[in-house]
Amino acid sequence: MPVAPLQHPYIIPPAPHQNLSGISGAPLPSPASLPQVTQSTEIPVNETGQFIQYENLFVKAEQAISAAAQESRMPPPTVTPELLNHNNAHADARDLADEDAIMRKLVRCYSSESLTSVTSESSVHENIFSTAGQVEVIIEYSSDPSRLIVTVVQARDLRPLPEGAALSDTYVTLYLDPDNDVKGQTKIYRRSFSPVYNERFSMRVRWEDLPRRTLRLTVMNYDRHARHEEIGQTELQLEDIDWQHGPFNTWLNLHDSNEKPENLGDIMFSLSYLPTAERLTVVIVKARGLIWSDNKKSGDPFVKVYLLQNGKKISKKKTSMKRSETCPIFNEAMMFSVPSTILEKVTLRITVAQFGMGGKTPSVGHVLIGANAKGSSLSHWNQMLISLRKPVAMWHSLRK
Repeated sequence: MPVAPLQHPYIIPPAPHQNLSGISGAPLPSPASLPQVTQSTEIPVNETGQFIQYENLFVKAEQAISAAAQESRMPPPTVTPELLNHNNAHADARDLADEDAIMRKLVRCYSSESLTSVTSESSVHENIFSTAGQVEVIIEYSSDPSRLIVTVVQARDLRPLPEGAALSDTYVTLYLDPDNDVKGQTKIYRRSFSPVYNERFSMRVRWEDLPRRTLRLTVMNYDRHARHEEIGQTELQLEDIDWQHGPFNTWLNLHDSNEKPENLGDIMFSLSYLPTAERLTVVIVKARGLIWSDNKKSGDPFVKVYLLQNGKKISKKKTSMKRSETCPIFNEAMMFSVPSTILEKVTLRITVAQFGMGGKTPSVGHVLIGANAKGSSLSHWNQMLISLRKPVAMWHSLRK
């Protein structure tokens, strides 16, 4: 039986699938064309520290505006070579107040001015890890009755099986772990490496069982004359979704089950963009399950954030160090001046590192996020663009 989609009066609906499917590498819409937030309100608090909202980092706009009015000037923005003539004098009081609130509530991150050249190359377009393709899903929960609803929208860039095949016939199987229960299977989509499935599945799951469940999707290659082969699979822990904010739409990277990415830990950070002030704010919230280099049992982690433009390092900032913690809490904000006209050209490289012997700082792992990213990193960036002025937080797995 078809299941009616959830409706939530406070949610900006996700962009249509057709718009998301080709967004990687395409020009981003200008902020003026995106949904606008018409008034500033206190950001809802999420006690679980999961997707979207976290911690109470902002004060009400009225309080912030009053505080900002008492300040004669704001801290100077970070200036990059292409932004020398950029003028922020037109920033409205709401944007300035939001920034002021962030700075009053959070520890300001250390700014690194040690970059001697803005021309050092960095691989912006590298994959977070080698993927077998990607799959787009929409996940929602209906409490009456207790149903988990998963829409398998489409896949793209699927690796050919057998190797060198011109086209593939594919289908997707859905599982709920840890029980390894098969919960659904799409129809076979023929002769395409970028199939569009658009199939919806409903499965009975009690609300209290969600934190213990993992959704697993496997994309299979269909061969009527031989055994079906797995193209790739992906997993999503349901405890990481904030269900208060309605349907969750994301791209997930597929990996070869025989070459599962190394588990290095996870990092949660938020992104927000103030369109009038043209400021990009990154808040490093916390990390979990960090795996140290050289098989050490403990380390002293900190986080470095690079702003990259067309593959070149423009700015670098870092958090304070947390001693001997595998699950450090930072809650530290970084601000970058980024005009809306170059948003599609910038990428953030967020690296968790550790202090080592002789002043060395080996990397634990990193995340790339921006218009040229893939999977959940691209979804996070797009959600920031449709939720202007509001922090959007998400967990990301670290990769080498």
